[in-house]
Amino acid sequence: MTEAIVTDLDAVRLLATAHQDAFDVMRYMLQLDDDLSDEAIDNLVERIAEPVIKAIDCTQCGNCCRSLHVYLTESDAVRLAEALGKSTDAIVDTYIDQESAQAEGEWGRFAQRPCALLKGNLCSIYAHRPNTCRAYPQFTPDFRWLLPDIIEGASLCPIIYNVLVRLLPLVDEGIEKHI
Repeated sequence: MTEAIVTDLDAVRLLATAHQDAFDVMRYMLQLDDDLSDEAIDNLVERIAEPVIKAIDCTQCGNCCRSLHVYLTESDAVRLAEALGKSTDAIVDTYIDQESAQAEGEWGRFAQRPCALLKGNLCSIYAHRPNTCRAYPQFTPDFRWLLPDIIEGASLCPIIYNVLVRLLPLVDEGIEKHI
């Protein structure tokens, strides 16, 4: 029986915290299993994630926009400038913290959390949002090596939590059977 999809943010936070040890064990099991190819794991995760992603409307949540640092590229800044009818320099001055981001090896990141462009639960520039936002949550490629960051996001993102909780029993019973 497939578990019901959990979207309530309080429930996701509590359940992800309760599953933390199991998620960590799963991470170790996947990272230590040299017999499994990254491609095979990625394919399985994509099969698990697809119906979850289809069932959850990210635009109804916006929790990632409230909670995460959003890293930007220069092309993201140009796209934001076009969307907002401002110069790229004005976008950098108004919205982007380059100093902190560059200390982390990134071009820039939004200076404010929650994101200044979030209106309610919706991105006010959704069609022009940064690539980081477009890709979130990112499971593949290289799921097994992204897993520490993915697990960290399980308490704030219903999609991540629901994918991980569906993967747990498959790893427990022997993931090879499902690949």
